[in-house]
Amino acid sequence: MITAPAKAILWFILALAFAGTFAAAQGNIYSNPDLIDGFEYGLVCDTRVVGTAEAPDTDIGEINIIAGNIEFSTHGTLVPAIPGLSFGVKTRAIGDINLDDVTFRVTHPPLIGSGTTEQSWQGFIEASRLSAQLYSFDLPSELVTGIWTLAAYRGDTLIYRISFDVIAPKDAPTYLKELCNLGAYTS
Repeated sequence: MITAPAKAILWFILALAFAGTFAAAQGNIYSNPDLIDGFEYGLVCDTRVVGTAEAPDTDIGEINIIAGNIEFSTHGTLVPAIPGLSFGVKTRAIGDINLDDVTFRVTHPPLIGSGTTEQSWQGFIEASRLSAQLYSFDLPSELVTGIWTLAAYRGDTLIYRISFDVIAPKDAPTYLKELCNLGAYTS
C-alpha cells in the first residue's frame, strides 16, 4: 500500500514529467514578441498560385505567389507528405511598419535527387494584416519525411522558428486522413 506522502511525491514526479514534456513540445516553436504578433501555424489544403518570383536559393529557383486570404485547414505541426499540401505560418509585424528584407529559411531532410537540405528566399512581413509564409509539396522530390523547420530572420535577428513533423501519408492520424480529401493518399 502506498502511503499518502508517497502518493504526493509520485504525483509531483508525474507533474514534473508532464511539464517537461509540454516544454519540450513548445520548444519547436518560437516567435519574437518584439517584432511580430498574431503568429498562427498549420496546414492549408488549397492555395491559388497566381505567379512565381525568383528565388535562387531554392531547389527550383523560384517561389509561388499565392492569392487570396489563406485559411489553415487545421492547426498543428503534423504534416502528411502529400502532393499539393502546404504548411507554414501566418504572422503580422508589430506596429505600422512592414518588416522588409526578411530571409525565410526552410531546413529539411535531403530532397530526393538533389540532396538539398536548406532553401531560402527574401520577402517581407506585413504590419497591416496576417500574411502567410508557406511551403508546398509541389514536386515528388519534396515528399521526404522527417523534421522540416521554417524560420524567418531580419539580418541576424530571429523573427520566428517552427518545426513540422512530416510523416508518411499512411501514418497520418484519422483527423488528417479526413482532411482535404487526403484519404486516397493515406490508405
